[in-house]
Formats: sequence, structure tokens, C-alpha cells
Amino acid sequence: MKKYLLGSILITLSISSIASDFACKVPVQSFGNIKKMTAGDFSPNVLFKDVKLSNTSVGYGPGADHQYELTIVNGVVYMARPGKDDEVMMRTILKEADGAAMLQIATPKAWKLYGEMDDIDSFNGLAFEMDDVVEEIECGENVLMPFKIIGYANSLTWSMDTENPRVVNSKNQSVEVVGLYNVNNKQKYFMVKGYNIHPHVLLTNLGEAGHLRNISLQAGAKLYLPQK
Repeated sequence: MKKYLLGSILITLSISSIASDFACKVPVQSFGNIKKMTAGDFSPNVLFKDVKLSNTSVGYGPGADHQYELTIVNGVVYMARPGKDDEVMMRTILKEADGAAMLQIATPKAWKLYGEMDDIDSFNGLAFEMDDVVEEIECGENVLMPFKIIGYANSLTWSMDTENPRVVNSKNQSVEVVGLYNVNNKQKYFMVKGYNIHPHVLLTNLGEAGHLRNISLQAGAKLYLPQK
């Protein structure tokens, strides 16, 4: 095994996990109209029947008419909206008319393990770690790369940014974090302001999912990147 110190976080890599193994640019099905959404119009810009998904697909976006928060993990579309009290309403079976106001979907040909991560204590830590990884594999400014992290969160904050939004604080959860990393076209791919990532999270034991706002991730989480 080789060990690389990336910023303040240690990642353990196998010898075979070198830069040439990973695809820095993966095609993204991108749908959205920023002007419409800024004006409060969240009518659908795409229907799911018109997009392609496979078991490697990941993605995110607000559902049509701001009814759902959309998270795509391994080709499954998790549609989340707040229920009564603290209830989270989830649906994964798509209907004919289901669509999205904005949708970003990346479908790598395969995922490859990059390494095991040291503990991450915040959203900043996650974002900075991804910056270091992208630099390590020499992706450059044209990077458009999905990522997937499987691990255990001591705590996390996530949200359903729907018509009636809700922020949820969860503890002690197995999670799968998915998202996109991009530098040069942040508005198109809706990177979080001030960062190069847009992550969503699936709480795997609960089947709940949404936009990731903060996270404390235990050491040993596995980072997967697109295989070249």
C-alpha cells in the first residue's frame, strides 16, 4: 500500500490506483433553466422518461414544481419531500409524468476505488479533500467528475429544498454520498456557492436522501471515482 498526504487528510491507496486509472471528464446529462428558476418557475425542464439511467448513474436536482428533492444513487431516483412533523416522505418508483426543474446525471462506465479516507469533520473538509484528490490525479480545470463515497457518518445535516423546505440533522448513519466536481462551469452544474462540488446523500438504512449540507464522516470511508 502507498500513503499520500493530501492537504490535512490521509488517504491510503493501492499501488494500482494511479491517476491514469480515472476519468477526469464524464458526460453529464444536464437540464435546467437558471432564469426560470431564479424567477420562481420550477416547472419541469425534463421528464424522467426522456433520460437514460444505469446502475452506475448518480445525480441530483429539484423535482418538477419544487415538489421533491431528487437524489440519484446507482441508477435509483430517490424522491424526498417533507411530511407531517418530522416525517420524510420517500418514493423511488417513477411515474410517467415525473420530471425535474433541474437535473444533473453522470453515468460512468464503471466505478473504481480510489482509496480509504481519513475522518472528515465538516463540509469544508469534504470539499477540500475532493480538491486535493482532483489535483493528485491531475485533472486540470476542465474536470467534470462524479464521485461516490460509502461510509459511516457520526452526524450529518441534509435538506429537502422543496416548496416547503426542511433541514434534517441525523446521527450515526451509514451513508452514500454522491455528487459532481466541476471548476469551470459551476453555474451550469449548480456547484454549491464557493465550492467545486455539489453533493447529495443517501442514508442507506433509512432509505432517505437529500442535499448534503454538513457531515462528520468516520475514517475508513471508501472513495470511488469513474474508471477510465
